[in-house]
Amino acid sequence: MIAVENILFAALTVFAFALAVISLLAWRLARDSHLLFLGAAFVVFFVKGLFLTLALSSAGPYLSHPPILSAGFHLAVLALFYVSPPRT
Repeated sequence: MIAVENILFAALTVFAFALAVISLLAWRLARDSHLLFLGAAFVVFFVKGLFLTLALSSAGPYLSHPPILSAGFHLAVLALFYVSPPRT
């Protein structure tokens, strides 16, 4: 039986990847730095989904604490939102 966590992390990963691609394509067209930071934040969410999917499927020593890993990725996303340049 497939665990609910696996389905949710797969959905998070696919959705974050789609949003990252869309925002980076929008940045390529508009060259607005806000879109670049937004795209970077979605890339971090995508990588988080990949790492947490690995953590659920294996018991490797570097992935033994998914909540700590998740919190680290969330801090990275918040930092990207914080350092985003102000709109003029």
